Amino acid sequence: MCEWNHNLIIQDIVLAIVINTSATLLGGDPFDHTWYIFTCVALATNVLGQFLLPTGSIAAALTKPLGDASWRIYAQIFIENLIFVTIISFIEAWVHTGGAGIVAAWLSTYVYLVLIGYVTSVILYHALKPRA
Repeated sequence: MCEWNHNLIIQDIVLAIVINTSATLLGGDPFDHTWYIFTCVALATNVLGQFLLPTGSIAAALTKPLGDASWRIYAQIFIENLIFVTIISFIEAWVHTGGAGIVAAWLSTYVYLVLIGYVTSVILYHALKPRA
């Protein structure tokens, strides 16, 4: 479980919009009323995942061998993003397909969504970082 604050809420909303919009564009789906519905699905999935999974602890443990390396934070961001994009994109593929062809639908956009989510997460990290 993560620590809730206004930055986390901003990150969740922005990532839900970016991931769902990217998935919509990559999948060639129309921008209609379903865009909003699937953005809400992405946001709800992300929030639920944060309640259930200690992604920050997982990322910290997996990057512990990096010690005080200046780029350790980027590895942690990548791991957290990978976990959430995997879950969100899989749930969205399931909702879109109803289960039939879920793996093909999921994998067709997965790598792109991981990269887009990672870049967005790094930008948000820098934009929301406390200023000295």
